[in-house]
Amino acid sequence: GGGIGGLTAAVALLRAGADVTVFEQVSGLLPVGASLQLGPNATRLLRELDLLEPLRAVASLPEAVDLLRWDDGTLLLHAEHGDAAELHFGTPQLDFFRPDLHRVLVAALPPGVLRLGARVVAADDDGVVLDGGERVAADGVVAADGIRSPLRQLLVGREEPTFSGTVVYRGVIPRAAAGDLHPDGTNRYWIGPYRHGVSYWISRGELLALNLGVQQADWSEESWTREVPAEEADAYLDGWDDALRERVRRCGTVLRGGVFVRQPIDRWTYGRVTLLGDAAHAMEPFQAQGAAQAVEDAYVLGACVAGCAGDVETAFRRYERIRMDRAVELQAQARDAGFEFFLEDGPAQRERDERFRRLPDTQPFGTRQRVWEYDVRAALTEASTATP
Repeated sequence: GGGIGGLTAAVALLRAGADVTVFEQVSGLLPVGASLQLGPNATRLLRELDLLEPLRAVASLPEAVDLLRWDDGTLLLHAEHGDAAELHFGTPQLDFFRPDLHRVLVAALPPGVLRLGARVVAADDDGVVLDGGERVAADGVVAADGIRSPLRQLLVGREEPTFSGTVVYRGVIPRAAAGDLHPDGTNRYWIGPYRHGVSYWISRGELLALNLGVQQADWSEESWTREVPAEEADAYLDGWDDALRERVRRCGTVLRGGVFVRQPIDRWTYGRVTLLGDAAHAMEPFQAQGAAQAVEDAYVLGACVAGCAGDVETAFRRYERIRMDRAVELQAQARDAGFEFFLEDGPAQRERDERFRRLPDTQPFGTRQRVWEYDVRAALTEASTATP
């Protein structure tokens, strides 16, 4: 698959000295998707892959993050970012228009590595079979084919992704139409009963991203591309802060998609075939870790293959051991963060708001600080010195 996980894995494996082919079923690279974030836990790895500087050139760097009350925009938590956060973590959080990120990753691949219009229908220890019958030999196969991964179904058995209960609306507004709404570089999160709104700059500050999560919505279907009028999203915001509602309205149209997750499984690796990214551990978006965890996967996979002396199966099992617990933990954290954001007004909500008020005393960079401080390179080092 030629998404964020598959392309990053290709870059990491090429650096490891492997011959790589990426099979992507679509016949042309289209500007699919809206916004996404990569925290320092991912950007420090992208720096190691010589991708950080080209990614900076297309991203936006947030100055701060504000968590706001749903109905009147009252500030619940302010966390500085920008230079201070980059100094602390070593690399920045970067916010992207997904097509910009995708173009940088494609450009990092040598000619001929990415094969478009090539749909994989089967995989085993000897390689893959494409739609039409072509067999391509390989020493190892990485199934980075998304949340509805056909290869995962072949390996694990038929089990469908689970609807999380949340529908997300995603839109973008050009700066010319949004500068008065959002004049600074602060990322804003409105949290309230069964709703969650996010707004931040992407694409070098030329686009304002808007994401709205809705629980108990009237519709659910996993999709990156279904476009609907912004009025559909705004209808869920009766009584909410007009600053958020005006952002929704100015989008004009938004992309609508149900949030689906993958339940943890006992293993990702089946001989010389392994899972990566959403195919392994699709998670809810409330920690902004879906793409970042695919990057962690890709980096570890490349490092394991680099040291495998041709034993791909052992490399894949090592990758699985290093990555599975971390990914499962982040799946749970993302789910719990959603529960916390969506609280109805009442005692639990007031207790949450008080925790937010105290949080800067221990975590000045906000609710995701511990997630971002994790460095998967330390896990690689620990695994390399552990007793087999």
